[in-house]
Amino acid sequence: MDVASSLPSYRFKELKPPSAIDYVLVAAVALLVGFGLVMVYSTTGILSQEKLGDSLFYAKRQCLSAVLGVCLMLLCYRIPSDLLRRASPFLFVASLLLLVLPLVPGIAERAGGASRWAKFGPIRFQPAEFVKLFMVIFMAGFFARHEHRISSFVHGIVKPFALVSSVAALLLMQPDFGSSAVIVLVVLGMALASGVRLWHMALCTVAAALCLGTLVLISPYRMMRVVSFLSPFADASGKGYQLIQSLIAVGTGQVSGVGLGSSQQKLFFLPAAHTDFIFAVIAEELGFIGGVLVIAAFLVILWRGLALARSVGHDTFLFAAAVGLTLLIVVPALLNVGVVIGLLPTKGMVLPLVGYGGSSLMTCMAVVGLLLGIRREARDGGL
Repeated sequence: MDVASSLPSYRFKELKPPSAIDYVLVAAVALLVGFGLVMVYSTTGILSQEKLGDSLFYAKRQCLSAVLGVCLMLLCYRIPSDLLRRASPFLFVASLLLLVLPLVPGIAERAGGASRWAKFGPIRFQPAEFVKLFMVIFMAGFFARHEHRISSFVHGIVKPFALVSSVAALLLMQPDFGSSAVIVLVVLGMALASGVRLWHMALCTVAAALCLGTLVLISPYRMMRVVSFLSPFADASGKGYQLIQSLIAVGTGQVSGVGLGSSQQKLFFLPAAHTDFIFAVIAEELGFIGGVLVIAAFLVILWRGLALARSVGHDTFLFAAAVGLTLLIVVPALLNVGVVIGLLPTKGMVLPLVGYGGSSLMTCMAVVGLLLGIRREARDGGL
């Protein structure tokens, strides 16, 4: 049986990239990063001046992360796809080792009741951000190695999601429900694009929903988050406080916003205004127009990433990797916006490329570099 005949036909159209660099993708990413630096300063300037005596404290750290991110992007741009392909099986083990770090005394660093960070001297990072990237490359390799059996339930669903579940279990021990949800959703998207049967995917989705529901029911703090999400005003000064303040910020902005730097909610009212809820400040200061433009930039990334995936559809590894890398930026962005406007329960998830967070920003820049590298090889005929 011809493998290509059993896979989605949209993967095999000839759409060779017209240039080695996707300038539209680069422009969208650059605008989001630059805008993010402005918004990080806007949300932290006054508070960091009062607490730390330096209004630029967070902005300078984010700027350093952006510079390191650009260096990482250029490095990933030059990584040959064959090297990624050969390294993919080992990245699963690397992911497990990284996720153990936040659980090791002396290395782990707790904040906000969670142990999601690892610290080595002055270096502090969030391993989960890099694990997301590693798992995308690993799963792309898995789907490529089993492409002739991808339509079977065992190789298309059971094995890959058993592997993903082991990583999600370590994330939940931290606890980091948001990162585990992102990995599961991204891998689901990769599996669907790679040719997994729809009814197999439906069964997996139902099973995943049941597992998530069970995790919520057996965990008091997750249950409280769901209850506060469904009825935030029932505990307006407690669990529902953050969502209420976010909705106030979004509502205050109306169409055109109160003006850049003029947000009131960021001044001791809205927790995590520079990380998880920076989109609420954007909506308050720049209004509906500013919020829509930010979402549009992420949709441009989705468009360019999927267009790249289509152009390398003849290669299952690169196709799955391009889909997964694209979703790795877009899925968290959409989830973050959903949380901010009250469509989803709070998850503790930074807005990619925009919100404050060095690990997140550098990982996203690495993702962009890998996408551009795949495009370069496709254009140069190296595939």
